[in-house]
Amino acid sequence: MASRKTIRINFVATSPQLKDLVSELPDHAQFIKKHGSLLNLVTTGFKEDMMRVLFQFFDPKHHGFTFPDYQLVPTLEEFSRLLGIPILDQTPFSGLEKILKSEEVAAALHMTKSDIETNWVTRSGVKGLLAKFLINKAREFLKVINIHAFEDVLALLIYGLVLFPNPDQFIDMNAVRIFLTHNPVPTLLGDILHSLHTRTMKRQGTLMCCVPLLSRWFISHLPQSVLKNEQNLKWSQRIMSLSHSDIHWCPQPKENVIIIDRCGEFSNVPLLGIRGGLRQRFVRAWGMVKRSTLGQKNSIPMEPYLRWVRARARELTMPYLAIGPLIVEPKVEGGAPQIIPYPDMLTNVEELKKS
Repeated sequence: MASRKTIRINFVATSPQLKDLVSELPDHAQFIKKHGSLLNLVTTGFKEDMMRVLFQFFDPKHHGFTFPDYQLVPTLEEFSRLLGIPILDQTPFSGLEKILKSEEVAAALHMTKSDIETNWVTRSGVKGLLAKFLINKAREFLKVINIHAFEDVLALLIYGLVLFPNPDQFIDMNAVRIFLTHNPVPTLLGDILHSLHTRTMKRQGTLMCCVPLLSRWFISHLPQSVLKNEQNLKWSQRIMSLSHSDIHWCPQPKENVIIIDRCGEFSNVPLLGIRGGLRQRFVRAWGMVKRSTLGQKNSIPMEPYLRWVRARARELTMPYLAIGPLIVEPKVEGGAPQIIPYPDMLTNVEELKKS
């Protein structure tokens, strides 16, 4: 399988001041109860080398990641589990909401109306608050032991700097609105997929989305042998050595998992990110959510799927040379697949099967 040139990509670094605030949080359990597992996104961060490699596999046609013989697509339910934040029965952020009043923001952040009005700033036509202002207010709350106020301002900072990042340490009004809804998951998934798609088309740039969450999602599907990396392989080698049988398809297997199956007129789930989406139609559709029960999971892929995804991988072309043998599906129905070993691989078919 031919390889293609990789795409140049950069990431937004986690603010050191935000890490310092998290380290000063007196009661993590109380914060988690109200705001979910947001702290993990700050404290654990992400591996830049791994994410640069993962990005190369994004498939803009299918809105997921296509590998040599399998695909991974993040879901609402996976993001909800990783964040510890439920998907509420309400229309998610659409960008069509009424303009927030300064007193509403002030009440949510335990501040005065004048605190907000004197610190509004505008970037690229969008109003918001600078992280510097919010960090200083958080420290003031901590100094006077107003822990609830400190926690809420810290949560908004994580929304604005990690979940929905902007350049220049700027928390825009969209992030504030989503924070007030307590329902970020649908917007997050839409925002991440839109950002991945945009940067893939441009083939370079800074990925402006929640990379730590995407990193945690990807790691949850990897086997321990890849994470331990006792062979000291590069991430490109580790990922290209995996096949569908190595992936953890169900990180937390459960019976009868309920998922959002479709919305209104759409046969799938329309996503409304901050930066893209068919607003009016999607808003109407989210008013008619249909949920289904998955039942018992079966992670064994069927042969028609394997043929399809391998053909898609050849069409897309992989960014790195394959590590394992290439399996070419027969052109004639009922024919046997041909195994083509790569250099440094066993050449005996029986030995390949054992390996």
